[in-house]
Parts: sequence; structure tokens; C-alpha cells
Amino acid sequence: MSATFNMVGVIRFSLLTPTFNADRFASLDAAAAALFAPDRMALRLHLFERLCLPSLLRQSDPDFTLVVATSDRMPQKYLQHLADLMAPHANMILCPFGPDKHFTILKQAYALVPPERESHSILFRLDDDDALDGDFISRTKRLAAGLLPLQASAKTPFAISFNRGIYLVKSQTEPARVLDSCERAPLSAGVSLVRPARGRGNPYRFNHRKLAQHYPLYSDISVPAFLRTVHWDNHSAPTMMGLTGQHSESAIDADLIRHFGMTLAELKAI
Repeated sequence: MSATFNMVGVIRFSLLTPTFNADRFASLDAAAAALFAPDRMALRLHLFERLCLPSLLRQSDPDFTLVVATSDRMPQKYLQHLADLMAPHANMILCPFGPDKHFTILKQAYALVPPERESHSILFRLDDDDALDGDFISRTKRLAAGLLPLQASAKTPFAISFNRGIYLVKSQTEPARVLDSCERAPLSAGVSLVRPARGRGNPYRFNHRKLAQHYPLYSDISVPAFLRTVHWDNHSAPTMMGLTGQHSESAIDADLIRHFGMTLAELKAI
């Protein structure tokens, strides 16, 4: 019998938790003040609305569910903005969580979309300021189906990473730069865990750069699969680990049009 897939993605949007972003602050209240500062929220909502969300809406295979995990302490005007963006889309869920352990919240977010009759789950992650190419869902399902028979056991979970993509480097003082990249370690953007439907684990369980220490890992570089933004509010310091800046602007423009439905000029203007 062929495998069937329940595909679920989870995005953290300004998620307030004492074991993730709040550990950089003196108190949870101080973390909340920084997370929900007007300038920061304007940047995050802008990138989500202009880059991240459109990339998911233009998927060639719409059969997946997206859960956006956010904070129940987020000011109502921002929470309502998020709700309005997602409301028209039946496969998207906005879920505010109270402060709790980071991984506990993420497990609950994936659990909001349990498998029904599917044999396997494909669980992917994405940051709210990044994007995926238009065939990401269909390609991940195809790869998962092909890789399943190669596993030591039908119960063995395995990971798929997408290591080729494009960086948008934004500065508050200089023009935006766009660079192609082919990474040598898994990125967070789109990395997926394939597991039996009633199995355990999700792609947030371990640091994405170290997934090969914990799961059989397949790295796909067939197409530029991700758009990753580098800006002044990145949670961690982004590191380009691999071949970077190998392509001309015309080649990048062609890749953006084909895989992301936008031109180089349009990406720089975001």
C-alpha cells in the first residue's frame, strides 16, 4: 500500500516563552515589551505579509495545514492583523499560547492537526520572515514517498532539508542585497521530519544544523527552495555556511521568477 501524508507546518510568530526568546531578558515582562515593540512588530508583520505568507498561498499543492503559534499576550491590534491575514484560508490556523516551555508549545501546535487515515506525517518548520518555493509541498511529499522504502524500518523517522536558496540581506542604512547560496548544513527554512502518523518528534526538537546527528537526513539542492531574510531583528546570527554569491543578478532574477513568482527588483523592495 502506498504511503499517504498528513503535512503540517508550524511558524512561531513572536512567541513568548521563558525557554526561548525570554532567556535574553531580565524578566518575562521585559521580553514581552521587546517582542511587541511597535518597530519590531511592524517589521515582522511586513515580512510575514509580503514574503512568508504569499509563498505558502502560491503552493502548487495546497493540501497541507499551517499553524502559526503566537502569544496570547500580544497586543490585540497585532493579533487581529494576523487573524485577518489568515482568516480567508481554510488550511491555516492562528493559535495564541500562554507562556510555557518552548518545545511544549510546539508539540501542542503540531498536535492541533492530527492525522486521520494517513500512514505518515510530514512536519515542517518555517520562520515568519522566510519563504518557500512554489513547489515545496509537492516536492517534499514526492521525496518522502521515495525515501520511505530506503529506511531501515517503516517506523524510522527521517529528515529532509533544502539547502539551496536565496538570501535577502536588509539593512537599516544600506540598500538591500540578494545572494544565492548552497549550504552545507540544514537550514531551518522548510526542514521536514517524516515519521509514522502515530510517531513522535518534530523538526524543532533539535537544532536544525545538527539534525544529521539525530535522524537519517536527505539534503535536496535540486532547486532554490528557500528565501531567507537577514536583518537587524534575527533571533540568531545568520551564518552562510557553503557556496555563496556564485550567480549573476540575471540568474538570480530568473530563479526568483520561476520558483517564487517575483523579480529581483520586487524582492529588494520588500
